[in-house]
Amino acid sequence: MREGIHRVGAAAFQKIRGSVLAHNVIALFGTQIAAYAFPLATVPYLARLLGPSRWGLVAYSQAFALYISMVIDFGFQLSATRQVARARDHRSQLEQLVAGVMGAKAVLTLVCLVGVAALAPFLSAFRGNEIYLWAGTLSGVVQGFSFLWFYQGMERMKTSSGIDICGRAVATLAIFAFVRGRDDAWKVLAVQCVCNAGVTFSLLYLGARDLRFSRPTFALTSRALRDSASMFLFRSAVSLYTTGNALILGTVAGPVAVGFYSGAERINKAFLGLLSPVSQAIYPRLSRLMSSDPSKSIALARISLGVMFGGSTIVAGVLYLASPLIVRVALGPGYERAIPVMRVLTILLPAIAASNVLGIQWMLPLGMDRIFNKIIISAGLLNLCLALWWARRWQEVGMASAVTVSECLVTFAMMIVLAKLRLSPLSDERNLRLEITGRMTATSA
Repeated sequence: MREGIHRVGAAAFQKIRGSVLAHNVIALFGTQIAAYAFPLATVPYLARLLGPSRWGLVAYSQAFALYISMVIDFGFQLSATRQVARARDHRSQLEQLVAGVMGAKAVLTLVCLVGVAALAPFLSAFRGNEIYLWAGTLSGVVQGFSFLWFYQGMERMKTSSGIDICGRAVATLAIFAFVRGRDDAWKVLAVQCVCNAGVTFSLLYLGARDLRFSRPTFALTSRALRDSASMFLFRSAVSLYTTGNALILGTVAGPVAVGFYSGAERINKAFLGLLSPVSQAIYPRLSRLMSSDPSKSIALARISLGVMFGGSTIVAGVLYLASPLIVRVALGPGYERAIPVMRVLTILLPAIAASNVLGIQWMLPLGMDRIFNKIIISAGLLNLCLALWWARRWQEVGMASAVTVSECLVTFAMMIVLAKLRLSPLSDERNLRLEITGRMTATSA
C-alpha cells in the first residue's frame, strides 16, 4: 500500500517537474513575490523616515509613473502576449510582432514626454517638487518598455523572472543605502528607474539572441496599435479604480491622505499580488486550449476559479482580523488612520480573484474583448464618480470604499453576462464545449 502511494506521489512529482505550466507559475510567483515583497520591505523604513507628507508625495509620483507606463504599454501585456502564444512557432511572424510593438512603444513614449511637459505647470502637487515629476515620468517610461510580455507568451518565464527578481533586490538595497532623510525622498523614484532600466535592457538583449530585431515600419506600428486598442481601453478603465486612486485622492484630499491610503493599499496589494502569477501563466495556456481542446480549457478554468477564489477568501479573513497589528508593525505610529482603509480593501481579494478568472483567463481567450471592456469601463467610470464624491467627504476611507464597490460590481457583471450567453465556466460541460467551439470557429473565420 505504502509503495503504491509512494509510486503515485513520485509520478505526480515528476509530472509537475516536467510541466511547462507549473514552471511558469513558479517563476511568475517568484516575480510577483519580488514585485511586492521587496518594495514592502522598504515600507516600514520609508514610512517612518519620510513621514506621511513626503511618503504621500512619493506614492503620488509612483502613481503618476504607473499611468505613464500604462500608456506606453498600451495593453500589449495582454494583446501581444496572446499573439505571441498563438504565433510562437512562426519566427517571421514573431519578429514582425516584436518590431510593431516596440515601434508603437517608441511613438507612445514621445507622446507621453510631450504631454508631461505641457501639463507640468498645471500639476499643483508637483509645484516646487519638479524633480519628483520627472523622476516619476522616466520611471514610467522604463516600466512601459518591459519585455516580459514576450517571454510570458512564449511560456519561458524562468530566466526573465530571475532577472526581474535580481533587479528588484538591487533596488531595495539601494533605497536603504541612498535614502537617508526626508530630502532624499526623490531618490526612491530614481533608484527604481535605474534598476528597471537594467532589467529591461537585459531582457531585450536576451531576446535579441532568439529573434532578429528589425526596424519598425509604419504599417507594423499601426497594426500593433490597432490590435491592442481594445486592451488599452481595458487597462485605462482598470486604472480608474487602481492606479488612478492615489492621483484622485491626492488631488482631492492632498498628499497626506495619500500617505495613509497608500500604506494600507501596498500591504493589501502584496497579498493580492499572489493571485497574479496563476492568472498570468494560465492566460496564454487557455488562449491555446480554447482552439485546440475546449474540454481541457474548461477543466483548467474551473480549477483556477476554485483555487484562486477559495484561497483569497481565507487570506482576506485573516488580513481583516490582523489589520491593526499589521499596520502598527509595517507603518509605525501615526498611521492609525490606515487601519479602516486596509479592512475595507481586504474585500478586494476574493472579488479580484473571481474577476481575473472570469475576465482575463476566460472572456479574453474567448474573444469577448468588447463585452469585457464595456464592463470594465462602466466600473471605472462608476469608481471615478464615487471617488470624487466619497474621497472628498471621507478621504482615504471613502477612496477605499469606492474601489471596493466598483470591483465587486465588475465580478457580478461578468457572472451575469457569461450566464446569459451560456458561457460560464461552471455551466454544463457538454453545452459549454459546443458554445466554445462555435465561438472559436467564428472568431478564426
